Amino acid sequence: MEQLLKDIVELGKNHKFDGSFDYGSEISSESLLEVMRFVGTDESSQEVLERFLEDAPIIHQTLLSMTLSSWIQQKQSPEPSIIKPRRCIRLLLNLIQRSTRFASKMPSECVDLLEALLASSQFDPECLLILLKTSDSTCLEFQKSSRYSYLLEQVLLKIHQNSQDDVATCLAYFSTLLEKDYGFLSSCYAEMSPKWFCEVLDVVRCLLEHKSTQQSLKIHSNNLLFVLNLLELMTVDYVAFLTAKSKKEPKSVEERRGKTIEMLNLLVEILGEMCTNTEMTSHLNEKATAMNAVVDVLDTILHSESLFADFRAAQPENWPKLPETDEKFKQLLEKIEEEKRYEETQRKYADRPKQPPPSKILRIEANESLAELAKVIFEQYQKIEDVHGIPRIGELKLNCLKAISNLCSLCPGNKLATLQNGRQGLLSVLQCTSRRPAYFMESYAMRNYSIFCVRQLTDECQENKEVILRLGEPQQPIIDRKRLLKEFGIDEQELKAVVV
Repeated sequence: MEQLLKDIVELGKNHKFDGSFDYGSEISSESLLEVMRFVGTDESSQEVLERFLEDAPIIHQTLLSMTLSSWIQQKQSPEPSIIKPRRCIRLLLNLIQRSTRFASKMPSECVDLLEALLASSQFDPECLLILLKTSDSTCLEFQKSSRYSYLLEQVLLKIHQNSQDDVATCLAYFSTLLEKDYGFLSSCYAEMSPKWFCEVLDVVRCLLEHKSTQQSLKIHSNNLLFVLNLLELMTVDYVAFLTAKSKKEPKSVEERRGKTIEMLNLLVEILGEMCTNTEMTSHLNEKATAMNAVVDVLDTILHSESLFADFRAAQPENWPKLPETDEKFKQLLEKIEEEKRYEETQRKYADRPKQPPPSKILRIEANESLAELAKVIFEQYQKIEDVHGIPRIGELKLNCLKAISNLCSLCPGNKLATLQNGRQGLLSVLQCTSRRPAYFMESYAMRNYSIFCVRQLTDECQENKEVILRLGEPQQPIIDRKRLLKEFGIDEQELKAVVV
């Protein structure tokens, strides 16, 4: 073992890997196998290994270089075999697992090599385990490399492509990054494209969902706070969000615009899940930022629905006209037909209230940031052919209701926050009980979540109860007030007595 490590160190010092096929050819595959087995089974190998701690960065880099070189060489041969490259990388993995001190010495120069090996898809389990086992130190060390964000993209790809074991390793790796590096999300936001940043947010969402069953998965509270700050930025100054990187990357504006709804959806969903994180609870209680941002998003959706209602009114009766033979529209067409049957059934009831088109929200029109955000949502509504983007708006709306409910369960102050600065959060939630911009865009669970959310807002909150009590009776009633109060579990007589 000692001799092999000396040979590896000498190779690394005297010859830098330049992409050649024969790098490390003088080191035999058999010697790699022998030492790999020895390190994996004999504890005395740790003592030998730790004599080479000074040269550990060279060993890391050289073994990864040998793996890549051998794989390239074998790939070009008539009868490709990955025996030697696999032995190289597994030897490195065994060395890392044998000594944490050795593992902590991985240099940033390994980023390019690990990225290339992951891109080959031949050594995914080994590469992912190496990343996980060294993550305590490399979470900061790897940031020295300009290719670090590209390495993270490769890891994100594996979450969708690989086995459950590899996915678990990927999540554990990101959990370490999110726990140890309190600026991880902000770095990803600055370095990654909107597409890949959304993938990172999706990982955060998964980690929060799995927290109850996997206590080892953690996220630093500063990274969760960044989620809240980014959501606030998108609602308070959406233009600044769009143009943050416009000077260096002119195309980034359209990219961010195109990913706005997906990003909002993830941010709001994460915010709702953050309520289960004890480190964040105090912040969510003490400040109304979270509730204000979510109500703003919900109001923006409702306003864009009004814009869309005007657009739909100008379309022919058979709109949207989708090709029935296209498989990707199959589910969408089924939902359209299902809702048409539902509408026909409802028309049979003579006393059914006539629902006017959704009204616009003046607060949104007067706010430059939210008006621009509403325009983006409206544009997405118009793209009926986007079978993924359209349902995502309904999902975002549903997540807003869930987040409001969760925030309300934390403290009474959050219930009052729905009435701050011209907001009418309770009325917005009430509209979600029946207001549907297009029959195929929302979940049927929307109404139930809306009712639950109203109950959360009115429970032990006199101010919100009075909002319901003051609901007028319009000439063409949209809401049956008595039935509404009954569904929410509110006794009208008791409510009047309390108000008086």
